[in-house]
Amino acid sequence: MKYFLIAVLCVSLISCNSKREKEFYFYEGPIQGTTFHITYEWDKDLARQIDSLLQNFNKSLSNYDPNSKISQFNQNLNNETDDLVVAMIESAQKVYDNTNGAFDITVAPIVNAWGFGWVRDNNNQIPDSMQIDSLLRYVGMNKVRLENNLLVKDYPQTMIITNAIAQGLSVDYVSEYLFELGVRNFLVEIGGEVFCFGVNNKKEPWRIGIDKPIEGSGQQDRENQIIINLSGKAIATSGNYRKFVEDGKEKYGHSIDPRTGYPAQNELLSVSVIGENCMECDAYATAFMVAGLDESLKIAEGIKGIEAYFIYIDQDSNVRTIATSGFETYTLE
Repeated sequence: MKYFLIAVLCVSLISCNSKREKEFYFYEGPIQGTTFHITYEWDKDLARQIDSLLQNFNKSLSNYDPNSKISQFNQNLNNETDDLVVAMIESAQKVYDNTNGAFDITVAPIVNAWGFGWVRDNNNQIPDSMQIDSLLRYVGMNKVRLENNLLVKDYPQTMIITNAIAQGLSVDYVSEYLFELGVRNFLVEIGGEVFCFGVNNKKEPWRIGIDKPIEGSGQQDRENQIIINLSGKAIATSGNYRKFVEDGKEKYGHSIDPRTGYPAQNELLSVSVIGENCMECDAYATAFMVAGLDESLKIAEGIKGIEAYFIYIDQDSNVRTIATSGFETYTLE
C-alpha cells in the first residue's frame, strides 16, 4: 500500500463527477477504542464505504481484535502480512532510526506490563525493575523484520503495539481513498489525528485546534492552546496528561521509553507534529514525548517536511511553548 502522499491529480476522477451537485457530508462514530469524525464534499453519502475501510483496517492492525494480522503475529499463530502491515513496519523503522530508538513498536510487552496496552492484567501494580529487565530483551526493531511478505521475529515473546502509529495510518488510509475517488475538500480525524485537504464548507482552510494540556480532560472539556490553518497536511498530537498510573507516591505517564522500559520523565506535556502523512506524524509525536524537549527540537529541525509544536513545563513550573522554525506558517494571525 502506498500511504497517503499527494503527487498526481487525476483529472478523470474529477471530470466524471463534474455534472453532479456536491455537498458537505459529516460522518462520525466509534473506532479503535476512540472516535472518528470525517467531513467531505461529495455527491453522495460515503458512510458505508468508510465503514468498510475502517473494518478492513482493524482486521490488519488492531491490537484489540484477536484475529487481526498483527494480533495473530503477536500470538505466534500467523506471520503473514498485507500492504498495511508492511507500510507500518517500514515507517516504524524509519522513525526508529531518525529518533535514536525513542520510537519502537516492539515495546508492547513493557507497555502491557505498565497497563497502557491492550492487555491489562497487572492488577494496577507498577512493574518492578526485575520484570522490566526481563522484558527488555524482547524489545527492539532489530528483533523483527520483513522477509518474503512475512513478518519474522527473533523471540516468540516479542510483540508489536500499533497504537502510536496505526491511528495515523488509518487517517492516511481513509484520506487516500477519498482522494483517489476524486474528493478534493475533506478532513479525516481519528482519535485526534488529522489529515485535511482543500477547504471547508466556508471555502476557508481547515482550522485545527491543538489541545491545552489539562490533566484528565476529555472530549467534553477540552480547550485549545492554539488554532492553526491546515490544508494538504497531517497533524498528530501526543501527550502525557490524560493517561497515567499512580503508585500512591508518583504518577507515571503512558509514554514509555523503549530503551529503558520506564515512562519518560521530562518537561514535555504534549507534542504536535505536522507533516505530509499522518502515520509518520503520529510516530514522531510519540518519539518526541519520549526523547524530551532539547533532543526532539533538534531532531525535528533536521527532518525535512515536518514541523513540531511543543508544550512544556519550565524550571519555574510555568507552562511554555516552543516550535520549530517553520511552524509559524500554519498559525492564525
